[in-house]
Amino acid sequence: MNTIAQKLVSGSLLRTMALVANGVVAFMLFPFLVHHLGDRQYGFWALAGTFVGYYGMLDFGLTGTVGQYISGAIGRKDDQECNVIFNAALRIHSLMGVAALVVTLALAALAPVFLRSPQDASLFWKVILLVGLTVTLSFPLNTYQGLLLAGLRFDVVSWLALLTLTLRTTLIIWVVLAGRGLTGIAWAGLLAALPSSLLTLWITHRQFPWMRILAGSAERKTTKSLFSYSAYLFITDIADRLRFQVDPLVITAFIGLAAVTHYRIASVFADQYMRVMISVVGVFWPLLSQFHAAGEDARIKKTFFLATKISLCMAIFLCFGLITWGRPMIERWMGPSYTDSYWPLVVLTLAMLLDLCQMPTVSLLFATFKHRVYAFLNLAEGILNLGVSLMLVRQYGILGVALGTLVAAIVIRIVIQPWWMCKVSNISYWMYVRFLSRTSFRCAGLIAACLPLIYWGLKPDYTHLFSSAACATILYALGTWVAVFDKNERQVFRAGLRKRDKQSAPVAEVRTGTVGPDAGKMVSLSAHEGA
Repeated sequence: MNTIAQKLVSGSLLRTMALVANGVVAFMLFPFLVHHLGDRQYGFWALAGTFVGYYGMLDFGLTGTVGQYISGAIGRKDDQECNVIFNAALRIHSLMGVAALVVTLALAALAPVFLRSPQDASLFWKVILLVGLTVTLSFPLNTYQGLLLAGLRFDVVSWLALLTLTLRTTLIIWVVLAGRGLTGIAWAGLLAALPSSLLTLWITHRQFPWMRILAGSAERKTTKSLFSYSAYLFITDIADRLRFQVDPLVITAFIGLAAVTHYRIASVFADQYMRVMISVVGVFWPLLSQFHAAGEDARIKKTFFLATKISLCMAIFLCFGLITWGRPMIERWMGPSYTDSYWPLVVLTLAMLLDLCQMPTVSLLFATFKHRVYAFLNLAEGILNLGVSLMLVRQYGILGVALGTLVAAIVIRIVIQPWWMCKVSNISYWMYVRFLSRTSFRCAGLIAACLPLIYWGLKPDYTHLFSSAACATILYALGTWVAVFDKNERQVFRAGLRKRDKQSAPVAEVRTGTVGPDAGKMVSLSAHEGA
């Protein structure tokens, strides 16, 4: 049987592979769609995606809640409790799917009200109906996916994501070349989601034999407990949408649809940055939940610090990469006329760094049920982001909108969040700060050593760009392996890459380290998948 470490490492690798594939597809499709549709039409598509992205709010944070509670039940080895939680969540998600369908029909009917052009209104209601239906069907499946993630089956979720990506990309290229426009793209998204949805149902039933669809109403106590937790995930979700999805609306209102496309170039890179980080570090949330349910506080702290070190190493290097290769990459990828998106990219990347290097902090708070204040801190950041963006957009354009994200991140992620996490988690604040500073300093030193060796590749040419990026990645990876991670941590990684025959192995493996909340972000980002 696979060990916990092996599941985490293989799951992270597969999730990263799926994210890399998604990034490559986004990289190839973006100029293809912009050049075939035009700036305005693509801006229209991005705006429709923003509207539909808000459908995720109807989830009320239940997807992450299902994972949290079932992870706890798995940690206690209570199959009956797992089944009760699953059934309660499935009924609630099904009702939310119905609500999403009603909202979709209402938006389609109201299209002529908020779009003056009859042509735009006709296009909008067709697109919103198809994309909204795709999201509607995903609500019941969120319960099944939450169950797979709680069981650490990140590999299954990743393979299904790759299947959907392959089908969606093939269909999008076909419909665009056939001249079907935005309506064809919306049909492609709907049809591509169906096979993986059916496979998710089948695989989940096979993986969890205790799972049964129970007749009758869900227990009130379980439902109430789920909502008491998901309420704060819902607040976090609202905040993430203010941080990551409101920008296109501000730009459309103050600048225009064409500017949305230019800003989207910057946010595509930032989105992929976040996706890669979530794919790797996000696997620790259900594991921390299992440890918390089992009362293993020592393992929680050791795993948290190991996850934080991994997060820091990755976040710092990816931030460096986006800033260093960003301008020549945009110039080669989209053309010189789109290089105005570079400085917004720099600002968004720095804001993301402040968030992503502390991802394990958020996982720890949600896994240990100490997430309530964090939810309101996240909401405060979202509101501050919106306020600063509105203040700066007239004077600085799309750069001002990006600055709103950075200013809010500095206030919350640097000043408040670390202090609060340490206070409620019984971790010494100054020890945590020293840990962050020491790891960051080592990573920065490795980057400084890499830069002179790859400066030759900073040209708007794919061969130079990818060759120098590969060299930097190899050098940095070797450097962190030797200079950042110690012997025990390296042993954990090695153990995660091979299978063990004994179930007792996870205890030894996780203990050798010296050492959620992401659902809203992923839903926010998925509004633009395939586009």
